[in-house]
Amino acid sequence: MKPKVERRKYKRYQVKNGAYTVNSTKPGLIIDIGMGGLAFRYIDRKDWPEESFELDIVFDDKGFRLAAIPYTVVSDSITDNDFSSENMVVKRRSVQFGNLSSDQVSKLQKFIDHNTTAEIVL
Repeated sequence: MKPKVERRKYKRYQVKNGAYTVNSTKPGLIIDIGMGGLAFRYIDRKDWPEESFELDIVFDDKGFRLAAIPYTVVSDSITDNDFSSENMVVKRRSVQFGNLSSDQVSKLQKFIDHNTTAEIVL
């Protein structure tokens, strides 16, 4: 078996509970984040539009919002369902950030510095 090769340019970090992505198609709970992208879990709703090209990061406990982050989807797959309803399909979506403004980069770095718990190691 080949060892996993890290393809990411930036380190990823686990996010404290309470941080969410918000967009018009797939709001969800952020799992991990880095300067190059993030992963989040969401409940798949078949009747929602499929794509959006920007998302917001929201952390309610801290009153934090980082808006209009451009992204592209890297992966989207079914994951474990922690909910009692077996009819719900829970997915994990990984996204790569597009070109961020200098203000977005600064806010993202502050978010990572203050709202993550540990580096993800493959």
